[in-house]
Amino acid sequence: MMSDWYWQQSEEDRRTAIAAADRLADGLSSGWQPQEMPAPFHLRPGEGCFSQENTQVLQYLEGDGTYTHTSASGSGAIGVALVVGSMLGNHARRQRAAAEAAPRLRVVDAGRMYLTNRRFSVQGQHQWIDLWFEDIRMSSCDGASVFLTMGSIPAVALRVWPAPYHFALFRWLAHDEIIRSSAPTPPAQPRQPPAIGPGHPGGRPDGR
Repeated sequence: MMSDWYWQQSEEDRRTAIAAADRLADGLSSGWQPQEMPAPFHLRPGEGCFSQENTQVLQYLEGDGTYTHTSASGSGAIGVALVVGSMLGNHARRQRAAAEAAPRLRVVDAGRMYLTNRRFSVQGQHQWIDLWFEDIRMSSCDGASVFLTMGSIPAVALRVWPAPYHFALFRWLAHDEIIRSSAPTPPAQPRQPPAIGPGHPGGRPDGR
């Protein structure tokens, strides 16, 4: 599974990701449309693939809240110290177990994400994961991940680069909506299609 360092973004990374989303918005506003690309899985009639990129899949889940209880006994000063130490250790373990059990976004898989006009499809290390648009109730982006509130399963976050670009592309494919990650600055003439996105090699600006 890809390490967390893969997803750490510098300020330059963030600016590049936002710029990619805004170039996409400019292109869509001027009438440009992304082209379909091959997908290594069966598509449904009328379905096309418009982007692919590495991703890490997180889901809002509870953890394992169990902990190991230890006991100690003894007499005299040493015995009291052992008992007190055991009690303090158990208390700390209970606190750690409670924190671990609290619901939060947890990594469940990683692999290759394909964005079609019907779904997010992830070829994970353990399984294929399909997140169909009709089951998505709410969506947002924090600059590093695309967050999806689902109707039938706990919320999902897709760590993908550039996240703002893929979020904007999803909103256009799913809702015919053009969104920007920054304040619009209308160009004097339509810009070229985005340098990062459909039909272009994916990946981070540093090649990772």
